[in-house]
Amino acid sequence: MRERAASVGWAMLSAALFVGLWQLLSMRVGSAVLPRPVQSVLAIGDSLEAGHLWSDMRVTAVRIAGAFALALTLAVIFGVTLGMSKTATKLFGSWVTIAASIPSLLYIVIAYLWIGLNDRAAIIGGALVVLPTITFNMWQGLKSLDPDLSEMARAFGVSRRTTITSVLLPQTLPFIFAASRLGLALTWKIMIFVELLGRSSGVGYRIQFWYNLFNMERVLAAAIPFIFVMLTLEFAVLRPLERHLFRWKREESR
Repeated sequence: MRERAASVGWAMLSAALFVGLWQLLSMRVGSAVLPRPVQSVLAIGDSLEAGHLWSDMRVTAVRIAGAFALALTLAVIFGVTLGMSKTATKLFGSWVTIAASIPSLLYIVIAYLWIGLNDRAAIIGGALVVLPTITFNMWQGLKSLDPDLSEMARAFGVSRRTTITSVLLPQTLPFIFAASRLGLALTWKIMIFVELLGRSSGVGYRIQFWYNLFNMERVLAAAIPFIFVMLTLEFAVLRPLERHLFRWKREESR
């Protein structure tokens, strides 16, 4: 309880410091360039009254979930294959580097041109942008697996299924989880760009709409609520899940 209270205290102090710096910067550059915190909060209230805030967030959340699920599924398949097979590494290792070097805009434009200006193209385009990064991180993580543990399991006659679930999976799970958190953060950022380019709904579209009207208050009002949603997901879901999944590390360190 003491640790949790201290953690909450530091989080509140950090938030207060952020708001204070925001206020000072707004006073420095002018509220027309950077609206003050109070102005942004009032603009969020206006968006709620207009009725489009929750619908935009819901649409964007569905697209992010779809793109992230697709990217993570393919990244696990490709990353594990590259990490466990030398032949696959020799044949396809350079493909990951090439895919990561392709501009994000090109993936999105190709998806829209091939599939059309619809949600399926937005999800696939977002997943293609994120996929190389997640794959590369998972692949590099799998390189650090301890081969002695697998050899020991084989020497003691442990079945292949038990070796996978009790030896390989506990070692790979931290890399999968880390790649997932990175992928989710990247997907959120990319999806805003995807919506800005070719959709008529969602947080990205709303940001572009208010940007075209040079209304900075409403631009922030469109972005800030979803940022809070992502922060809530991080602190209320992902971090507790991480502590639960990897509690055996803390037990080993005692």
